[in-house]
Amino acid sequence: MKRFIPILLFGCFLLPAQFHRAEQDREISYWLLDPASHQFRISHDFTITRAGQKYVHSFVRKGSVVTPDAVILNLDTGHKLKTTNVSGKEVNALGYYPTPTDPDSVVVQGELEKPVEEGQSTRVRVQETYTDPVGYTVANGELVWTRTLGRPINRVTLPSGWILVSVNTPAIVALDDEGRLTLRFSNIRNDELAVTIKARRKPS
Repeated sequence: MKRFIPILLFGCFLLPAQFHRAEQDREISYWLLDPASHQFRISHDFTITRAGQKYVHSFVRKGSVVTPDAVILNLDTGHKLKTTNVSGKEVNALGYYPTPTDPDSVVVQGELEKPVEEGQSTRVRVQETYTDPVGYTVANGELVWTRTLGRPINRVTLPSGWILVSVNTPAIVALDDEGRLTLRFSNIRNDELAVTIKARRKPS
């Protein structure tokens, strides 16, 4: 009588050598400062995957002026990158981006410690302060902040001591850990949200 010995076959799956982490650039946060200063801070993260890329960029919107204290962090190493302000023309010459920017625009440029290697990526965080005397004003004792928001998730935090009067588009309203009022805007469309926020000081 023949004996049958069971043979177990294990499938062998070859994984690609490159681990491609999520390029999460869906969120941006704004913190409104004293409206008399016309200033607000922003912070957002993104991932660089282009092999050979040495510089990262934050494009300053027309009408806003970025202060010299802009910070770009390499989140993989914790190092602060050397930053300079360059022109849109200089950025276009690098050939990194499929859509050219305004050659006369201002761009904050961060220099990576080394170019991105093939199959690798670098995660960075941009922290900047903008001055916008047109989009961030005080009228009749009310703070007025107007801006188009292009990310799927946008958070705007009011200055301490200010309460919401009105907002022209739906938002989730909450308090942050410091008791400041925060509005969360979700944009599921392919265009930008034109947002106007009005607030006033809390009664003393």
